[in-house]
Amino acid sequence: MARATIAILLLGCCTCAVWSVNDRLREVFSWRQLDFVFPDQKTRQAAIASGEYVQANNLPLGLEVWRDKLFITVPRWKAGVASTLNYVSLGSDSDRNRSPPLVPYPNYATNRLPANNQQAAGRIVNTFRMAVDACNRLWLVDMNAANGTEYGDPKLMVFDLNTDRKVRQYTIGASLRRSDGSTWFPGLTVDVDANQCDRAHAYLPDIGWGMVVYRWRDDVAWRVEHPYFFFDPMATVFNMGGVRTEWQDGVFGVALSRRRANGRRTLYFHALASTRMFGVDTSVLQSNGTAAATYDEYRHLGYRPSGMQAATMAMDPVTGTLFYALVNQDAIGCWNPDRWDGRHSTNTSAVVARDPVALNFPSDVKVDANSNLWVLSDRMPRFRFRVAEFDVTDVNYRVLSAPVVRMIKGTVCDNNDS
Repeated sequence: MARATIAILLLGCCTCAVWSVNDRLREVFSWRQLDFVFPDQKTRQAAIASGEYVQANNLPLGLEVWRDKLFITVPRWKAGVASTLNYVSLGSDSDRNRSPPLVPYPNYATNRLPANNQQAAGRIVNTFRMAVDACNRLWLVDMNAANGTEYGDPKLMVFDLNTDRKVRQYTIGASLRRSDGSTWFPGLTVDVDANQCDRAHAYLPDIGWGMVVYRWRDDVAWRVEHPYFFFDPMATVFNMGGVRTEWQDGVFGVALSRRRANGRRTLYFHALASTRMFGVDTSVLQSNGTAAATYDEYRHLGYRPSGMQAATMAMDPVTGTLFYALVNQDAIGCWNPDRWDGRHSTNTSAVVARDPVALNFPSDVKVDANSNLWVLSDRMPRFRFRVAEFDVTDVNYRVLSAPVVRMIKGTVCDNNDS
């Protein structure tokens, strides 16, 4: 481990202590371009010939960890994505291929696009991020649309990771989405205990300024709306890796607190186009109450300086630390709400890693069952908006990891720091 060095980074109007990525995170995987494990060489060649697989059009976005599997999503933003839900084996360090091909999950056939605009049925068309719950289930939202073609309504899908079988599929009908077509589900989080698997609730943020709550036991869902789900008009400009764009994305990042003595939890959330943090008791979301009746139950917890918009979030239940991907800063931030009585500010949060190369657009963060932080970075703005400047001969995609205790040591997120 290199000796830790502290740099001072000027962010808006504040100074924050920042650690280089090499001081805390280690690179686990990296790719110039993505490849896949096809059923056989003939299938691979046919996919290339037909345009079903165009290597340069495959970009990883979301990640999740379960035992020795690292799941990776590849959205169908462009034609030629071979498989949208995949995994690679973590294995042992000595045996690991540092740029492995992605293995379609649960198989290649389930991830193929339907032919001739047919209904997608049980296929996975286009997913962005996913969540593993305490009951060894993998949850995802399939937007059911790709390359300008809609194959049906979006759907929530759940897989039993012990058997690799789909155990639930729920259609997200029109009443749960915005009528103007702006609904998009960037990810989800799942609220469940291992000894009560049938009492799960999933929270699906919709950047179209709403949230869908799904109850497993009754196989039912409802939509919740609140002004705190909206974007901040003062935070719609993004400068990411030299790419300027404007986004009006609403609620995006969600993470659950540790369970309190009364059995409840807080759902922390923020819009992508915002630097503010909010929270609401999960009992409010699960009650399916009217907006007027629950309006005051939502809390504004504070904000970060201008330019510190964040995408996804992840909570470490061991330390109570919440991590978030600072997409404008090529950085990872942390905040420990338990330590600071739920107050979110410059003084109660920290930037624990920053690197303009290795963390160029951190697209997802997760904390695994062993309290390790995982980060995926992918240079997405350049891939999507400046294709001519996207160098496929360079290392573009990375997965990095570190123990949470190492990430937060000596910061305001560390409970042991006095």
